[in-house]
Amino acid sequence: MRQIFGMVIVAFLLVGCSGKMVYESAVDLGRYQSDLTLKRTTIDNGLTVAYLENGVKSSKTLVLLHGFSANKDNWLKLAKELNGKYHLIIPDLIGNADSSKPTNIDYSVANQTELLQQFLVKFKDKNIVLVGNSMGGAIALKYASKYKIDSLILLDSMGLQVEESYVDKLGLDKAKKVYLNVCSTKKMKKIIDIAYEKSPYIPNIVLEYLTDVKCKESNLDAYKYSFIIDNKLQVKENLSHKSKSIKIPTLIIWGNKDKIISVQNAYVLHKNIKNSKLIIFDNIGHMPMIEDAKLTASSIERFLEE
Repeated sequence: MRQIFGMVIVAFLLVGCSGKMVYESAVDLGRYQSDLTLKRTTIDNGLTVAYLENGVKSSKTLVLLHGFSANKDNWLKLAKELNGKYHLIIPDLIGNADSSKPTNIDYSVANQTELLQQFLVKFKDKNIVLVGNSMGGAIALKYASKYKIDSLILLDSMGLQVEESYVDKLGLDKAKKVYLNVCSTKKMKKIIDIAYEKSPYIPNIVLEYLTDVKCKESNLDAYKYSFIIDNKLQVKENLSHKSKSIKIPTLIIWGNKDKIISVQNAYVLHKNIKNSKLIIFDNIGHMPMIEDAKLTASSIERFLEE
């Protein structure tokens, strides 16, 4: 993404621009480079799901699920590295980015799994490979324990609580101060520094724009957060038992420097899911598909080829 931002900034410096313009132009370029088109569809209760899709004809369809308060564009670097090998569908989960953001629904992992099912039923003729990061991993894990899919790929997945991470050790009050009411670039930088071992380059004007967007969604974030994490910073739905029921081929990828979800969870997931392969990335944090998209893509490709 550094290269993309660099190209966009050089172009706009000649005419002047806002952080919003730079960010949206970088995103548009990233989508173009991966042949991804923005689409929308409606599920139950009139909720709208925005998603990216490429035109690749493939025997497998990879559905990429982002984490808490993230969005579909978190996957652009990985999509580019996959280089047109697979059919990709990348939704904004309900409550995020361009999808509907109701403030009166259940945002638990269980209900988000059912909302995902309402979306994926529109692609029932596809061989689905669910790929989930963080909260998206928990939703993918829950989905795989209940519905039929081809295979499962988990990247630093939520769903277990094996060992305290850096964030867990902060305690509830400090964790809320970090993740909720993010209305300053200082707090935004703190979130980024926690998520990555090697933080991505983000120009200041873009950081200011992203902070403004995050600040406006503070109330919604707090509401969604209450469905996922309890007062002891434990996941409200521990999926350890569900993970043991999964029989399909599963790839587990984890950064050994993850400050949000301890890498020890990876080893337990690997033990629980009998037909699983575990890959630990050195010096990578919570977002391997962004920190090292090339390594993540090659790991996924080898797994799917096998």
